[in-house]
Amino acid sequence: MRCATSVFVVLLVCVAFAQTEKPPQPVQVSAQLGKPDAEGRQVLTVTITIEKGWHIYANPAGATGPIPTTIRVETATPLREVQVAYPPGKAKTQAGETFRVYENTVVIPVRIQRTVVNGQPDTSPLTVTIRYQACNEQVCLPPRTIKFSVSQ
Repeated sequence: MRCATSVFVVLLVCVAFAQTEKPPQPVQVSAQLGKPDAEGRQVLTVTITIEKGWHIYANPAGATGPIPTTIRVETATPLREVQVAYPPGKAKTQAGETFRVYENTVVIPVRIQRTVVNGQPDTSPLTVTIRYQACNEQVCLPPRTIKFSVSQ
C-alpha cells in the first residue's frame, strides 16, 4: 500500500510540473519610431525575431486557415493614416497547401500620419498590437496577441 501511495504522489508531482511548464515563446518583437516630419508623417519599424525552426504566417498567408501576422497602431488622437508594408514572406508547402511564412528576422515598416494640432504633430505614445501564430514542423502554438507602447 505504501508503494502504491508513493507512486501516486510521484505521478501527481509530475503532472503538476507538466501543467506549470510555460509554452515556448519563439517570437520576440521590438519597435523603433522615427521622428515625425512637419506634416506628422513618420515610420514605425517593427522587427520580429523568430527562433530557428519556427515560423509565423505572413500577411497575406496565402491559404485558408493559417492566422496571418497583423499589426495595428493607435494613439489617443486618431491617426490620419496607417500603412503597414507587410513583406511577401517565403512560400512553404505542407499537407498539400501552399502558404507564406516569415522566418528568422522580418522587418515590417509602418507608415503613419499623425493629426496636426495647432501646427504641431501629435506626439502621444503609440499603442501597437501585433497578432501572430508561431509553428514549427511538429506543432502550432495558439495565436498570440501582444500589445505595447512606443514613444519618441
